[in-house]
Amino acid sequence: MKGHRALKFAAALIAMAPMLAKADGARDWLNAPINMNFLYAYYTYSNSETSINSNLPVDGAEVSAHVPILRYARTFDLGGHVGGVQFVVPYAFIDAELVGTNRNRSIDGASDITAIFLGNLYGAPALTPQEFAAWTPESYLTAAISVTAPTGSYHSDRLINPGKNRWAFKPQLAWGKPTRPGEWLSINGAVEFYGKNDSYFRERTQKQSELFVVDMHYSKNLNQAVWVAVDAIYSHGGEVRIDGTHQDNEQRTLRLGLSGSMNFSATDAVSAGVTRTAMKEKHTPSATNLQISYSRIW
Repeated sequence: MKGHRALKFAAALIAMAPMLAKADGARDWLNAPINMNFLYAYYTYSNSETSINSNLPVDGAEVSAHVPILRYARTFDLGGHVGGVQFVVPYAFIDAELVGTNRNRSIDGASDITAIFLGNLYGAPALTPQEFAAWTPESYLTAAISVTAPTGSYHSDRLINPGKNRWAFKPQLAWGKPTRPGEWLSINGAVEFYGKNDSYFRERTQKQSELFVVDMHYSKNLNQAVWVAVDAIYSHGGEVRIDGTHQDNEQRTLRLGLSGSMNFSATDAVSAGVTRTAMKEKHTPSATNLQISYSRIW
């Protein structure tokens, strides 16, 4: 493949893997050829007034998390449509400071591993790389299930931990439509269910209600190698109970952001995105999230 066909091929491949941050990116669910491997190296940064392991605000605290992530994905033929499996392996460096004091803490450790299984329902036929290069993109609907295992570092005597010490399951649907050449509208909806943490801070029991997330993206090609997008992510639910006591911290949060990607070869790309809390409840922490990634396919 040469010229624009190779760039078209690479752009769709590089855009396939979702972002870590509980919502998907502008072109995460576009079709890709079957029997391809994807490797992603992410750096994510989050700054908020919250405990990373509980989603509970910590009054007067500022928590910064630097999280490098490795992600591997593989596509295959699933009944004539594209199927895939992905594995996400994060590691966290966390700094917590009580504002106005000299009290601070820095910890690091492995975070929880996630496996993702996906299958296209329509609009993404199983194509070889040669077939894919001549294919015209169309609207799609894809289903996925994510399973997060409690594999991360966790200590019940710490309020802040890299791991969450519980299972999580997230079914979702992703829909996208090319509105005009080089432009995409995508809407993704998910609900995350959480298992029980029996060893929450000082051996208490933590439970969390399901969290609903809807994200919308509009992306546009600037040229054959670069695209940019505007992003909106809305979260609702997720109230926490500790030893059966409701914490009255249900989320109604809207985050807005910008993202983009640049291919610098037929198999390599860099991407970046930033979001910031735009609307929230008083008890919900504000947060700024930044992500930069390098991607390679073969």
